[in-house]
Amino acid sequence: HLMLEADESVRVHVDMSVKVYAMESSAQGLQTAQVRAGERSVIPPESLSLVDWEQAYLDLLAYKERKGLSNLVIRPETPRQIIEHGNYTLTADEAVFTLRSFATRGLLQEAVTATLRKYADAFYRMRRERWESENLVYRPLDLDDPNLAFNRPSVQEKKAAYAVRVPRAKSQIVQAIEKLCQDMKTLCEGENDNLPRINFDRSVYLPLLLKRGQLLTSDPPPLEESEERFIRDLKTYWEAEKDRSLASKEIFLLRNLSRGRGVGFFEESGFYPDFILWITEKEQGQRIVFIEPHGMLHAKAYIHDEKARLHERLPELAKEIGQRSGHPNIRLDSYIISATPYDDLYKRYDDGKWDRNGFAEKHILFQERNDRYDYIARLFAGQLTSAST
Repeated sequence: HLMLEADESVRVHVDMSVKVYAMESSAQGLQTAQVRAGERSVIPPESLSLVDWEQAYLDLLAYKERKGLSNLVIRPETPRQIIEHGNYTLTADEAVFTLRSFATRGLLQEAVTATLRKYADAFYRMRRERWESENLVYRPLDLDDPNLAFNRPSVQEKKAAYAVRVPRAKSQIVQAIEKLCQDMKTLCEGENDNLPRINFDRSVYLPLLLKRGQLLTSDPPPLEESEERFIRDLKTYWEAEKDRSLASKEIFLLRNLSRGRGVGFFEESGFYPDFILWITEKEQGQRIVFIEPHGMLHAKAYIHDEKARLHERLPELAKEIGQRSGHPNIRLDSYIISATPYDDLYKRYDDGKWDRNGFAEKHILFQERNDRYDYIARLFAGQLTSAST
C-alpha cells in the first residue's frame, strides 16, 4: 500500500479562474457571477481554520474510490498537512485568499478540494513512475508480446489479426476483402483496392490499415491521417537513404497499441506513443525511439506537458534499465510530430517565441519536407548525432 503524504518533490498548480462561480447577493436576490482570473498564490494560514477538513477528507476518499486508487491510504489529518505544507499554487479570484463574506467560503472549500485531488493524482503518478522505472527491463520482442498478439484468440494461427467490420449492406466489399485475404502477396504489397492500407517493409507487421471515412472500422483502429503521413514520409526517406546515410543501419517500425497492449508511460494519464522505431547498428547498439504524431492546437505549455518532455527523462532511464538488463548499448528517445503546422501553432504555444529550431531542440517536429526543413531527416540526424557523442 502507498501512504499519501506531503512530499517536497510533488508540486501542482490549480487554475480556478475559468470554472469557479461565486454566489453574490444583490438587491435583486442571489445572482451567479463568474470569477475572473486573479492571483497566483497559496491559501493564507488564517483562512485554513475556515476549511471543513472533515468534508475535505471525505471528498478526497470519494475521489480516490472513483479513480480506482485502491492501494492509496489516506489518513484523516493528511489533507490539512498537504495544504499547510504549501507544495502547490492556486490561480483564483482574490476572494478565495481573503474571505470577505459567507458566500466566498464555498470558493475556499472548492479550492482546497481541487488542490487535494490534483495533488493526489500527481503523488500517485510520481510514486508509480518511480516504482516502474526501478523495475523496467529490456526483453526480446516476440509473438507473445501484446503488440503482436492482438485478436489472436479469434484465429487459428499464432499471429496477430485485424478484426474488420463492414456494414451488412456492403456485401460486395466483404467478398472483395475475403478474396484479398486469400492472396497474401497482394495483401502485403498492394494498396489500391477495397481495404485501405499502407505497406512498408520495415514495419514489424503488415499491412497497416488506414482510416477512410466511416465505412470500414477495425480493431486495432486504422491509422489517422497524421499517422499515415508519417509512415509514408518515413518510407520515402528510407528508400532514398538506405544505401546512403543509413547504409550501415537497419530500421524497424512497430505501431504501438493502446492501453493494456502497448508500451505506455504515465499510466494515470494513459500516454501510449503511436509508434516505436528501432535504429540498429552493430557498432552503436540500438536506438529505441517513441514517436507520437498528433495535433497540438490544445497542447499545454512545454513545462507542464509530460508527453513533450518524455525525451528528457529517457536517457537516464535507459542507463538504469540497461544496468538491470545487461544491455548497456540501448538508448531511448522520443519525439512529438506535430500535425498542426508551425504557422498555426507557434503564436499559441508557450510564450509564442519558439522558431522551428527551438521546437526541434525540444524534440517537437513539424510534418514538413522541403529544401529548408525535413522533419524525418532531423529525426534521424538527432539519433545519429547523439549516438556518436
